[in-house]
Amino acid sequence: MPESLTMSNSRDALSPVNRAMIAGALVGATSSCLAQWKTYQSGEQSLNQTAVNVARDATKAGLISGGVMAVANASAGRPLLTMLAIVSAGVAGMYLLDEVQNKRDDHDTAE
Repeated sequence: MPESLTMSNSRDALSPVNRAMIAGALVGATSSCLAQWKTYQSGEQSLNQTAVNVARDATKAGLISGGVMAVANASAGRPLLTMLAIVSAGVAGMYLLDEVQNKRDDHDTAE
């Protein structure tokens, strides 16, 4: 590839925290989009509100993922802190899944 088309960053690699934030935001946006789209299709909210909700959920998921990875990086070599980071990631994931499920349940109840 020509030099002019490549990135001009001083370093090409992202830190593990940045990668976790990006991955978390992508997963959060995808799951939120699925839930919000059903609400939009039923006419319960506008397309603008749907987009705002998806962006908010993606931000939350990205921040949670990045935070967990930051704690895990800081606790490398410390088994107890690593275990707590993994448990907190699981709890955050369960919370997000519960939120999506509650939105689906509320939507199904409204019909």
